[in-house]
Amino acid sequence: MTTRLVVGAISAEANRVATHLMNSLLRDMRPMSGAVSAWPLRPSAEASKTSLLGYTRMLSSAAEQSGRTHLGLEMADAGQAPPYTIFGGLFLYASTIGDALQSLARYFPVGQTGTRVELVHGQGTSQLIYDIHDQAVGDRLQDAAYTLGKVCRSLRRTVGESWMLEHVTLAAPAPRQQAPYRAFFQAPVVFGAQNTSMCFSSRLLAQPIPTADAGRYAEFCAHLESLMPKCNGHDLLGDALRAWMAHAVRRGQATLEHAATDFGVTPRTMQRRLKEQGISFQPLLAQVRMETAQHMLTESRLPVTDIAEQLGFSETSAFTRAFRGYTRQSPRAFRQAALAI
Repeated sequence: MTTRLVVGAISAEANRVATHLMNSLLRDMRPMSGAVSAWPLRPSAEASKTSLLGYTRMLSSAAEQSGRTHLGLEMADAGQAPPYTIFGGLFLYASTIGDALQSLARYFPVGQTGTRVELVHGQGTSQLIYDIHDQAVGDRLQDAAYTLGKVCRSLRRTVGESWMLEHVTLAAPAPRQQAPYRAFFQAPVVFGAQNTSMCFSSRLLAQPIPTADAGRYAEFCAHLESLMPKCNGHDLLGDALRAWMAHAVRRGQATLEHAATDFGVTPRTMQRRLKEQGISFQPLLAQVRMETAQHMLTESRLPVTDIAEQLGFSETSAFTRAFRGYTRQSPRAFRQAALAI
């Protein structure tokens, strides 16, 4: 097993834009009966960044629990990127599409780390690759669709709707409905691929951008250069581990050994990295389990016995004792008080 630990991060600005788009689509939605609403009403205003794992889980949970199984595509199509964001500025000020895509690959870590964005060339074709290095990120479909969708929409807004992709690959299992992906990208889409990428004719790279402005482009790139991250994201390990635990407790796999496997390291390496951050696995797990219980009690109609079972308690009485010790209330009393607000 590798001892490399990559914890990807999402910038506060990228998280804010994505959350705004997601909430605009979900504003009139209500959780399905028995389901748990998991998407936030707003991004954290306190943190400068959040973990890539938490971000991708947020997208996946929102898609699943709202029934909008193609949420990533809908978000990509929901609005034009503001000019001060990496997608908005580069495709507005660069001289050519090739310049914009090269700069996108160069400066992508400003908005998201733990990933690789690369523009590669073949015989008459080019490929923009988007690859997540953060091994703990499992469900990648909504994030991949959103990211490639943003690039695709930016290109079409710049060069026209008649521009065509050759094909798209997604490093995610095929969803039940694949037609919306083919319709959005207007090209063949291959699921379960090694990389997430979009392939197109290399002639596109020389296409001039009508709104090009060399001065503003230079200023914008200099600004992005100043924002390039100087750290590797290990300071977000606790945030990423919290997101991992919130799902693992329901699968009965919230152990240090399972966490180490999903993060791509040995248990010993995981323990050492957590110690460096001043984090103790078991107390954090107990806290996340109780926070998840509070969320399930207020946002679902699941019986207390089912919640206790999903959270890995062998007896409902054990869950009640743990919950009372954490909140000073029984689970039923906590739910009644929340519903009365």
